[in-house]
Formats: sequence, structure tokens, C-alpha cells
Amino acid sequence: MKIIARAAAVIMSAVVAVPTFIGTGFTADAATTVTLSPYSVYDINDGKFEGWGTSLCWWANRVGYSDSLAQKAADTFYGENGLRLNIARFNIGGGDDPTHNHITRTDSNMPGYTKYSNGNVTYDWNADYNQRNVLRKCIAAAGDDMIVEMFSNSPPYYMTNSGCTSGNRDGGKNNLKDDYYDDFANYLAEVSYHYKNEWGIDIQSITPTNEPYTNFWYYGSPKQEGCHFDIGNCESKIILELQRAMKAKGMDDVIISASDETSIDTQISAFNALSGDAKKAVGRIDTHTYGGSKRSELRQLAVDSGKNLWMSEVDGNGTAGQNAGAMAPGLWLSERITADCNGLNAAAWILWQVIDKHVCAAGYNGKKDSGMIDMSKGFWGTAVADHDKNQIILSKKYYCFGQYTRYIRPGMTMLKSTGNTMAAFDEKNGQVVIVSYNTSANKSDMVYNLSQFSGCGTSAKVIRTSNSENWGDAGTVAVSNGVLKTSLEPNSVTTFIIDGMKGGIEFTDKIDVDTSKVTGSSPWKDDMNYDCTKVFDGKTSTYFDGLGNGWVQADLGDTYELSAIGFSPRSGFEYRCPAGKFSISVDGVNWTDLYTIESTPSFGMNYIAKFDGEAVGRYIRYQTPEGAPNNSTNKDSTYCCNIAEIALYGTKKEVVPKEVLGDVDADGSFQINDLVLLQKFLLGNGELVKWKNGDFDNDDVIDMYDLVLMRRHMITTG
Repeated sequence: MKIIARAAAVIMSAVVAVPTFIGTGFTADAATTVTLSPYSVYDINDGKFEGWGTSLCWWANRVGYSDSLAQKAADTFYGENGLRLNIARFNIGGGDDPTHNHITRTDSNMPGYTKYSNGNVTYDWNADYNQRNVLRKCIAAAGDDMIVEMFSNSPPYYMTNSGCTSGNRDGGKNNLKDDYYDDFANYLAEVSYHYKNEWGIDIQSITPTNEPYTNFWYYGSPKQEGCHFDIGNCESKIILELQRAMKAKGMDDVIISASDETSIDTQISAFNALSGDAKKAVGRIDTHTYGGSKRSELRQLAVDSGKNLWMSEVDGNGTAGQNAGAMAPGLWLSERITADCNGLNAAAWILWQVIDKHVCAAGYNGKKDSGMIDMSKGFWGTAVADHDKNQIILSKKYYCFGQYTRYIRPGMTMLKSTGNTMAAFDEKNGQVVIVSYNTSANKSDMVYNLSQFSGCGTSAKVIRTSNSENWGDAGTVAVSNGVLKTSLEPNSVTTFIIDGMKGGIEFTDKIDVDTSKVTGSSPWKDDMNYDCTKVFDGKTSTYFDGLGNGWVQADLGDTYELSAIGFSPRSGFEYRCPAGKFSISVDGVNWTDLYTIESTPSFGMNYIAKFDGEAVGRYIRYQTPEGAPNNSTNKDSTYCCNIAEIALYGTKKEVVPKEVLGDVDADGSFQINDLVLLQKFLLGNGELVKWKNGDFDNDDVIDMYDLVLMRRHMITTG
């Protein structure tokens, strides 16, 4: 009886036992690890990048008088040997009251295309020659990748409430007259039509407003044109009027973008407040990022709305780095580019204007130019136009910008990344481009994990900008087994180009997981809205909010051979994934480790197709370790199991049961049940499933001798 009781206790413990995962052996070193995957791409525009650009307003209005200076600008910013920009945002000026003289900047008094006299409006197509001259040269320099977007800062002065294109007398109130929405839309459409059909300039998109929901634009401003539009009805009305006007001109294939709010958070509110028809009319959301922080929320809004998303304007006089000198403004720009692109997943990134300052002893149109700047301090733009010497003076900010624009090109697929890094994959040419900045006064060790690519080159070409280099050739660095280990120089921006890259394989045979067979540890505060079943609901927006030493396990119902595992971290808590482990089991008791997450993954699905052990089993488990995190990215007091989604791929595998001596009921093991069944068989009250396993004396007969030998075998095996 003691033997029977002991055997039963062993069986019961096997049923309820939950294996404990203690430690992983994961030890984070001082390096920052970035994992890049062909399966984890930007959410916007299917990950396809459309390019880099700048507004031509205001700098083109200032330099375009000179063919020589305009050509130098086109080559410097759009040419093959320059930044290789491919997007130009062309300003359709409203044109202020000719009796006004309050705009004192030499570059920002934009001409309009109409003349107004006693209620009569005529068009002057000679207007705005300077900006148009620069645009044409930029188009020629950029080539086939060129994209032109038209935008407006203000309607013509006679359409405004204040009679001034700089804004209303109260900057927080609408300045377009209530009965001029159609007139303004017709004006924008007429100018666009003329540019396309008379001057052969292809227009991809048009936006009727610029930072409309602000109080920045006011009557008599010395700065520029501007016009306030209230969120909701007013912005909806001008969008729909523009849609009508463009269609009437046969230009309904031109994308209407909106609404270029100054703040990310305001852009969310503004789009949500549009009417249903206005939302349908908008083909792309354009946002500025001067303010706000809700990048991921705006990205999700664009995805949910089925819209493309551009970061259409930003700049500033910020600095970054430690004793960075002239690199400080460029490092600030690198931080902004990386945060905007990775946070918004934007399909394009556009600087406000590449030239903000001008040097000219004589000034321009009776106004004084801003003059030269200290390029080691924060400044707007990337270069200074010296009109006296007919040259463009470049800064480290220009060269830092080029570390991105010259190598991450239109048509590439943007890869989700983290921290100081952004990256892209050129599938056609088999190339991955990585750009990272280092704002430290010391070297920064980096590890780039490219192991999820099905093919990987063996070296990376290195291009770097630092205080001693401008797009400098820094040689090559080895890539071993899909891993690039290197160090970033102090106060630098570095581009790595890896050839011989092949994208991921196509995953097939996805395994359907029955959520009723998903178990796991308790969620935070026992809230079932965040329980373990959320990991298999097909949504990365829901997640399992597990506690320390948390785990989630799925019973697949049959034995499978896995070909891949996909997983997504919880958004905003990606840092909790490193040291998390995937394991597989045939019986739910004995586990084989398959993969340990060694670095912070990006939000979205990441995929594993190479395993540390044999990926055959019925049960799959994800678990985090016990205790305090042992890596540099996780500052929590204990590991927490936060994971949004798991996807499994594989095929059923027929498992041939192993023949076990004494296993007469054929359940794969020798237990007390087998002894009972053999006794019943000898008494004529049962049938043996595997009689040969009970033939202990190998005489091809089952009798009492076999029963005695079976009992002895049970005693010896315990």
C-alpha cells in the first residue's frame, strides 16, 4: 500500500506542478543593444519611406533672385553630392496689402498671385519668381524622386477679416472671412493648376492651412503671413471647399493633407474634430512637432483612420551633447529626427527651412538681413546664405542632417528601432542602413542584432560626422553571425551600410490557439482586462500585465514542430522583455528552452526562426525571471511579465510513443495503473493495450510470473 500511495502522490504532483523559471544566465554588458528585424517595420504607409525635405518658404524667396545662388542651393540641398532631399513644400503666398510695411524679415514677405482693385481680382503669374526659380532647380537636382507639396500660410489680404495676411487683430480668432472659404479654395486650386499645366510642375499634395489653431498669427506682425482657423467646423469647411475646387480643376488626384498643427497633441484633437466628410477628404495627416508628446497616439490615430502620416515641419535652436562645440546643434537635430521618425513612424520628415540666416551688407528690399551666426550655438536652419560672396556656408547641423538624408532613401522600408538609432531596409539592393548618434563625451558601445534577417553581410561601411569629420569615410566594421558590434565616437552621428542583406522568410502554418487552454500567473491587481489570454487575442493593443516571475502558457492540443515564434512587447514597456524566455514541452512538465530575449525589442511583432533547442512539443511557455533585473535598460525593482501578443507557427508532428517496460495501458509511462490493469487481466476483468510491455520474462505469455516481476520492477524504480 505504501508503494501505491507513493505512486499516486507522484502522479498528482505531476498534474498540478508549475515549473519555476529561476534566472536566465542573461548578463547585460555596458553596450546598448538594438534589435532590427525585417518583420518589425513602421506602421505608417506599410513601412515605405517617402523621403526628406524642406519648406522653400522663406529662404527660396530670398535667394531665388540669383540664378547662381539658387543653383548652388539646389545642388547643396537636393543634389547627389548634397543632402539628396526629395520633398519641397512650396508656399502659395497670400500677398499682403501693398500699403503695409510691417514684415521686416528680408525673406518672409511672400508675394501673392492676385491683384485686388475695387472688388476686381486679376492674376499676376510673374509673381513669386524667386521661389519658383529655386523650385525648378531643386526638381532638376532631385530627379525622379521629387515630391512637391503646396501649402498656404494665409489667404490674400482682401479675403481676411483684418485686411492683413499676418493674422487677425486677435490672434486667437479666425481671419478668413466667413463668405470667402470658397474664394480662398478657388485661389489655391487656380495657382496649383497653373503650376501643373503651364509650368509642368507635378504636385503630389496640397494643404490649405498652416498651424491654424494657434494665436501666433496677428495683425501687423514683423514675421510672416499666418491665419487662425478654429478646430472643427472651420477646418472642415476649408478642407471640403478645397476638395471641391481641386475637383473642378481636374486635380482631384492631388492629395489633400491636413492640418499642419504646431503641436502633435493639437493635431490629434484637430483631426478628431473634423467632420466625417472632411476626414474622408484628407488623404494624409501632416503634423508639426514643435510641441506635444503623443507621437504613438497620433501614429495609432493615423493607422486606425487609414491615413498616411508626415512630419511636415520642425526646427529649432536647440543643442545637445557634452562639450560638443559645433556638433551641438547637429546632435539636437539628430535627436529630433530619431524621436519623430521612430515615434510617429512617419513616412516623411521635413525641416522647416534649410537656410534661416542671410548675410548681405545692402540688405534686401530696404530691409536689413539677419547676418552671420555662431554655429557652435543653437540656430535655426542648417546653413547661411552669404549674398555678398555668393556662397552657402554649411554647418555641422547640415552634415548631421546628411547622415540620415543621404543614405536612408525614398522607397526603403523603415525598421522599428529604439533609443538613439533609426534604420531602414532596401530590399531591392539588399542593404540595411543604420544611423545612430552619440551625445556623450565618451565612446558609446553598440550592438546591432540583425539575426532575424534570413541573410546578412559580413561587414558594414561606416560614414561619420563629428567635430573632425564631415561625412567621413571611417572604414568598415565586421558583422559576425548577424551581429554588428562597434563603438560610436564621442559627440558624433554615424551611418552604417550593410550589403548582402536578405529579408525574413514568409511565415506560414499559423497555429490557432484556443484561449480556453491558455493559463498563466495572476495579472496586476487581478484585473482580468489584462490577463494572460490577451497574449493570444490577435491584438498588439491588448496585453498581459503580469507580475514578477510571471508566465503565460498555451496548450496547443497536439504536438507541433515550431517553425517560428512571433511576439510583441507591451507598448511603452518594451524594456521589460529582455531576459524573458520561451520554452516548449511535450508533457507540460519537462521543458526545453528555445529562445531568450537579450535586448529591448521594438513595439510590434518580432519573430524568432532560430531556436536554441528542439522546437517540438504541445505546450509553449513565456516566462520572466525572479528578482531584480540584471540589465541596464530595466530599472524596475523586479522583473514583470508584460507581453502584448504571441503568434506560433508550425506543423503537427506525429509522436510515436516510446515503448516503456510495464506500460500495459500505453500512456507512455509505467505507473500503478499498469499494475492494477495487469491484475485485472489475469482475473479475466480487463484487456491489455500493450501486452508485450507486460511480458517481463519474455516468454510471449502473460501470467503470474510477469505480475510478480512487475511488482519487483515497481519497487526498484520507485
